[in-house]
Amino acid sequence: MDVQVILIFILALLTINLIVVGVYVVMVLKELRDTIKKVNSVVGNMEGLSDFISNPLTAFSGILSAVIDGYKAVKEVKSIRSLRD
Repeated sequence: MDVQVILIFILALLTINLIVVGVYVVMVLKELRDTIKKVNSVVGNMEGLSDFISNPLTAFSGILSAVIDGYKAVKEVKSIRSLRD
């Protein structure tokens, strides 16, 4: 009969241990979910920031390209004009 009492005691301890571990796993998973939400928010903000920075740079690149093309055109016109003289 002592063996049955010991087995019941061990079974009770294992059950309590599994319940505690299960609660801890649920808490860790909840914390992980919150962390993933925060990371997702940061990534969204970084995407907005990169768009905010890249749009003016793209426009500046287009303007710079147009200025360079204009300079080349003026230089070509000058070279053609100097050949005529």
